[in-house]
Amino acid sequence: MAYSAKTLLREGSTELNHICELEISKTASHQRLVSLIGTISVSSRNTDTIYNMIMRGVNIFRLNFAHESHEMHSKTIELINEALEKIHKETGQLRTVAIAADTRGPQIRTGLLDVDVFLRTGDNLRLSINRDLYDKGNKEAVYVDYPNIINLTKTGDRLFIDDGKLLLHVMEVGVDGLLCEVIQGGQLKNNCNVILPEIEIDLPAVSEKDMFDIQFSMKANVDFLFASAVRCAKNIKELRAVLGEKGKHIKIIAKIDSKISLSRFAEIMRAADGLLLSRADLGTQIPIHKLFITQKSILGQCNKAGKPVIVASHILESMRTEVQPTRAECFDLANAIIDGADCIMLSSEVAIGPYPTEVVATCDKLCREAEKVLWFRDLFSDLVSEVRGELDAAHSLAIATVETAKRTNATLILVLTSSGRSATLVSKFRPRCPIMAITRCERAARWVYIHRGVLPMLYTAEPSSDYATDVDERVHFGLTCAKKMEIISDGDPIVILSAWKDGGGFTNNLRVVYSFFEADRVDCLFRADRRLSQKNTNLVMANRDGKENSLNNIM
Repeated sequence: MAYSAKTLLREGSTELNHICELEISKTASHQRLVSLIGTISVSSRNTDTIYNMIMRGVNIFRLNFAHESHEMHSKTIELINEALEKIHKETGQLRTVAIAADTRGPQIRTGLLDVDVFLRTGDNLRLSINRDLYDKGNKEAVYVDYPNIINLTKTGDRLFIDDGKLLLHVMEVGVDGLLCEVIQGGQLKNNCNVILPEIEIDLPAVSEKDMFDIQFSMKANVDFLFASAVRCAKNIKELRAVLGEKGKHIKIIAKIDSKISLSRFAEIMRAADGLLLSRADLGTQIPIHKLFITQKSILGQCNKAGKPVIVASHILESMRTEVQPTRAECFDLANAIIDGADCIMLSSEVAIGPYPTEVVATCDKLCREAEKVLWFRDLFSDLVSEVRGELDAAHSLAIATVETAKRTNATLILVLTSSGRSATLVSKFRPRCPIMAITRCERAARWVYIHRGVLPMLYTAEPSSDYATDVDERVHFGLTCAKKMEIISDGDPIVILSAWKDGGGFTNNLRVVYSFFEADRVDCLFRADRRLSQKNTNLVMANRDGKENSLNNIM
């Protein structure tokens, strides 16, 4: 179904009127703008499930290196490729999905236990740096693998164990460990992570395990690196150094997952290619009542800067066991969309839960319903007003494209791009309609998924010797795809952004066309005059061999 800003442009329309007039009884049927990230593990690691997840809207697949082996991740990539091949055979469409490697990051961990240990509130526990206790942990003492912990901590500091499940207070700092009081008890397990929320640990930004995982990821040709435990901008530079020339194409997405990273949010945002808000990790280190406003602030600052941002953790957590989410989860997910998320990441719900396909379908519906609420007119004005100083041509064209789409009630922005950058700049200014990026670059057709509203289409035909003809052929391909996907209808305005000559960095051509369809044809044609763009079964093409004369003289 075509989707435009039409309802927002009525005379005297306001945000309050827009919300009052939302169509409650009708299901949202527009093209979803937010991308979905799905984690693959035991529940979803099979071709049919991955196929169904793609068909229901997953754009990026996450490989979690904190929990699984390289062998398992290699198998996952094979299954993803099999699912894409199956889609190609069934639909004839070359679908693309991106792959993200999620590193474990530098961590402090406990040792092994030789008995079951259940800690109760008020119990005392010694965290020892004595290596002799590595595999002899008990209720009185457990080993921790960070000798410097005794130099950095002080009496009164907090410690979290096992992703925040256990909370301890430091009572005494000794020569070989810490004596702690249990504030929040529970079952203690082997090799649990230890979090020091108030302390900046001096572990290297890239651990030995991370180094090993990053080398594997480069060989596997992943598109994103989700970097855990980033503490400052310098850590991003260290990761880029590890990636080197071979991995320069991999986009680094820094996780905001600690109190330290939150305090240096601005510098990390500038250094990284995007951010991931890990609400579960962050929620253990800041007051729970501050998490809501923290999410709003982080997403707002990312939108203002044009950096893509992912919201993760506990999205539809109850669907790990239930086929339906809770109402609170539905409201939480919708708020993340309204706050400005580019992507939503699904973790254990699809990784180990029994209903991965249902989770994706539910998330897709909730995202589309939430997108109906957004008041794009003022959002666009706010984003443009934040752009300071003289603009380069690329930013100027991006603003003009979104402004044109708004004023013409366009149902689609079509961007012809080599690297994908032009499409992502348009996304920065948040048009209401989808941005279809037509590219010959397979990597560009994957990495742009991390930007809100960008729908890449891989164009594989050989370039025409005449550049103008090649442009028309790519536009024709894009509009035909949009028609098949029911994004556009007869007579819809479409904004086209393209380069004036072949190659990157030449995008400065903006035009508006109107789609039309013949009764006996599936493919989409277009005209410069809207009055001529209505369906006309009497139209006869001068050339039936695939060269549409109506593609000429658009400008």
